[in-house]
Amino acid sequence: MEGILKVTPEKLTEGASNFGNSGKTVSSLTSEMMTTVKNLSTVWEGEASSAYVNKFSQLQDDIERMNRMIQEHVTDLNDMARTYQEAENANTQESGGLQGDVIQ
Repeated sequence: MEGILKVTPEKLTEGASNFGNSGKTVSSLTSEMMTTVKNLSTVWEGEASSAYVNKFSQLQDDIERMNRMIQEHVTDLNDMARTYQEAENANTQESGGLQGDVIQ
């Protein structure tokens, strides 16, 4: 069905948290990879070694950019959850003031 929201604020917040944790995991793994690659330079020298390190540095830049985008989405999801919850609270308060016995 179109136009029906099938999520709760809690699910949005949970999804944001999971997404953020995944981004942090990827970032951490990338840092570990870079450490390993840089440590290779102690046993591998030359142009090929430099090219390899440069490629991984570019990869790290791309992954850091991707992680910033992920964190922006996390913020957006949390903002949506907060806005949704505020609207739900306002609607609940508004409906509490409606009369229930208007038809006689």
